[in-house]
Amino acid sequence: MPILPISKTKLDKLGDRLRDSTDPDPADLDLLNQVLRAYQGALLVVLDRLRLLGFVPVQRLKTTGTIIDKLRRDRVCSLKTIHDLAGARVVLTGDLDAQDALVESFCASSPPGEPPPVRIDRRVDPRAGYRAVHVVVRVDGIPVEVQFRTKLQHDWAQLFERLADMWGRQVRYGGALAADPRPGMIDAKNEIIVLMFDHGAKVAKYEELCCSDAIKRMEAEAARLKFDSAEPDDNVSPDRLAVRSNYLAYRAARDEAESQFDERLAELTLRIESLEAR
Repeated sequence: MPILPISKTKLDKLGDRLRDSTDPDPADLDLLNQVLRAYQGALLVVLDRLRLLGFVPVQRLKTTGTIIDKLRRDRVCSLKTIHDLAGARVVLTGDLDAQDALVESFCASSPPGEPPPVRIDRRVDPRAGYRAVHVVVRVDGIPVEVQFRTKLQHDWAQLFERLADMWGRQVRYGGALAADPRPGMIDAKNEIIVLMFDHGAKVAKYEELCCSDAIKRMEAEAARLKFDSAEPDDNVSPDRLAVRSNYLAYRAARDEAESQFDERLAELTLRIESLEAR
């Protein structure tokens, strides 16, 4: 099992030194790498648990540079309290209800004696437009964060992450854009960020609508009737035909909406690339 090479008190002191030093001591960087190896061990345990549940996770371990940047950006945090040094991501096929169900199944898989998982619902409390459900588990006291995203949430997050890589990591946390000497660039960038936020909000409303009581009743009725969309209309009762017609129209509308979401992100991607090419 993974074991931290230093106590939590010394871990915080290490974080303080890394935050306050303009040129971190090589010995501190080496110690941080030892800490990260312990976090990697905890992450491997969580990845195995996810795979046993049928998930296909993607892993991520923060780099030393990213960690130091975070410590300097958020001076109230400490190395001990950063719970996403090691993380995994699961992108699911399904709606918000499916997302909740998968989160529940993962939380229920925690072994006896392990602290209860901590859920952070970024759908209810988004950060700079970012939405997902995060679950923090502890393996021998080492936190590992697992992100559960729907496809639409993931697509938005991937583009915004790319945008932040180009325009400054502070953008991911609602920070201001860095100065740009090119005329009109700050306004153009801010306009795209506003459009990204607007797109994310529309995705959220759409996903909430798809899980509304009325939609769930329609889906349940369609499932109960077990109709075949290719079934000849003259073999279908009027009530059954109405249910089938309404449901197929709803499915077509969903497909169209999700296609439009994809097209909108593609347009935003082109605008970002065009802006960067100036």
